[in-house]
Parts: sequence; C-alpha cells; structure tokens
Amino acid sequence: MHGLLTLLAPMETNLYSVTIPVMAKALDALSKILDKAAAYAESKKTPKRTFEEALLNDRLVFDQFPLAAQVRIACDNAKGGAARLAEIEIPKFEDDEKTIAELQAHIEKTLAFLKTIKPEQIIGKENIEVSLPYWDGKHTTGFEYATEYLMPNFFFHVVTAYAILRKNGVPLGKNDYIGGLPLK
Repeated sequence: MHGLLTLLAPMETNLYSVTIPVMAKALDALSKILDKAAAYAESKKTPKRTFEEALLNDRLVFDQFPLAAQVRIACDNAKGGAARLAEIEIPKFEDDEKTIAELQAHIEKTLAFLKTIKPEQIIGKENIEVSLPYWDGKHTTGFEYATEYLMPNFFFHVVTAYAILRKNGVPLGKNDYIGGLPLK
C-alpha cells in the first residue's frame, strides 16, 4: 500500500482539503451520534445507575480505551494533526469529561480550533518533518503523516466510538457515521 500512496505524489495533494474539512465533518457527525446516545441512555437509566455512565465507560474489548477516551483521542488527533501540519502550537484541553454533554463540548472546542486553521497554513506542507514523542526520534513528511497516520488513526477512534455505541444498542446506522453526502 505504501507504494500506492507514493504514486499519489504529494504535489497532487492539497493537505488542507484532505484533512481539516474531513475531520470537521466526522467530528460533527460524532457529536450527532452522541446526541442519539444521550437520548438512548436516558431511556435506559435505572434508579441505581445511569446508562450514560455505562456507555461512557464501555469498550469493545478489555485492552481498548472506553468510549469517552475514544472521543477525546479523536479530538486530540484532529487538533494535534491540524496544529502539526500548520506548524503551530497544539492547544491543550482538559481531558476530564464525565458526561456525553461534556464530550460534545470537547468536540465543539476542537471544531472551533479547526475553524481557525486557514488553507494557506497547511497547503504546501507536504515535505515538512513531523515527529511525535513516541516515534523515538524518527519522523515522517507532512504528506506521509496526514495520509498514513493522522487520518487512519483519527478514523480508527471515531469508528471505535461508533462501534461501542452500536454494540450497546444505540440506534445508529451508516448514515449517522457518514454524516450526510453533498448530493446534487
């Protein structure tokens, strides 16, 4: 697959268009998915425990992060990726959300940050060096970072959040995940 991405030649790519608007749309869809999760949780609460708490702490398998962390990490990927590609400081958000409403506020803060990123801050950054603390001093190009790490990792956490909610019976479908199409 690496060879296929190389064929796409960074000169033919607009990193802004394939990252910022795509992540913003997915985060907006995730917020709407959380609306459905909140309504579903409200319908399932018991006098002893809210179903919302159970959803926020549920995971697909024991060694994965729970729903709340999946949402936070998707947001962290979006803001961190945008900042790295724009070569600006990554904003710091508290990661202490305990309710769906608080997670939605976290998404809104992330979307507000993404709106501050202008295309000219990212277009042409295909060859910058991007490094993460856990890459042991190694780096990728901006193009490789965006296409081989940022976007796959971002969507991994969005889809895992979706899957946790589906597993718990929240009435979601593919259209909720896709978030609508610009059909003409």
